[in-house]
Amino acid sequence: MKSARRKNYQIFRHTIFRRILRACLFCLVGAGIVTAARGDFIETYDDGTDVGLWHCSVGAPRTIETSGGNPAAYVQQGGFSSSIPTWASISTRFQPGVPDPYKIDSIYTGDWTSLGVTSITADLNVIQVATWATDRAVTLELLQMDETGFSVNYDATYTLPDLPEPPIGWQTYSFPVDANSPTIPQGWVFTRGDGTPGTDAEWSPFLHRIDLTSIGFYKPGFGYPSLGTWILGIDNIEIDFPTGPTPTPTPTATPTATPTVTPTATPRATPVARLRPKPAPRPTP
Repeated sequence: MKSARRKNYQIFRHTIFRRILRACLFCLVGAGIVTAARGDFIETYDDGTDVGLWHCSVGAPRTIETSGGNPAAYVQQGGFSSSIPTWASISTRFQPGVPDPYKIDSIYTGDWTSLGVTSITADLNVIQVATWATDRAVTLELLQMDETGFSVNYDATYTLPDLPEPPIGWQTYSFPVDANSPTIPQGWVFTRGDGTPGTDAEWSPFLHRIDLTSIGFYKPGFGYPSLGTWILGIDNIEIDFPTGPTPTPTPTATPTATPTVTPTATPRATPVARLRPKPAPRPTP
């Protein structure tokens, strides 16, 4: 009798073990599928690259510091005055012929719709404050220019909550994009170059070609003084996107006006994904 009970118990244990093992394997495979379906590109500056040539000014020193970032290397620029201190990555299609040592085509501009960009994230550091106001905030702005490169086709901004005090030290700011959304995502202010509102049907075509991407300490429509000089840092600029094909969705709304023809996108090599580094702990004030 005891032998039979022991045998039945062993069979029961083996059955339970196999079920648990299958469940664990299923979870691991599922996690792998989710991971494989998502991609990202991040510029950490740790390996000597400088993708996007992010800058705040064309007339102030810009250096890649090997330490002090979030963590390790980062870009620092200082000694400039501006009412709206802003980091920008600018394509060669923006105002062609105007001398600018920092114009470059990269993943931070170009065809975000085909790439299927879902978000952009950056670590920013206000090292030295020029002037601050309680109505400053961090704003992401995307511009598409016309074929001449001197007039704006579309302008889109996304502004995070107000920052009543200067955000000294490394802070991470994330912005949803959803380039393949059939509607204008919540939180975005999307306009044509003449100031009229853009439509849902124009959102995804607009993101087929971005000519300027910027992240700055301001709120659109507000005026700020330009006193003193800034020193700013930027690190870990990350673009998130799915790894599979992301066709442009069929618009669900009809434009109220005839949109400007979307310029042809400049082809780029497929970016190589890199892991986002673990930031160093921030010091306690």
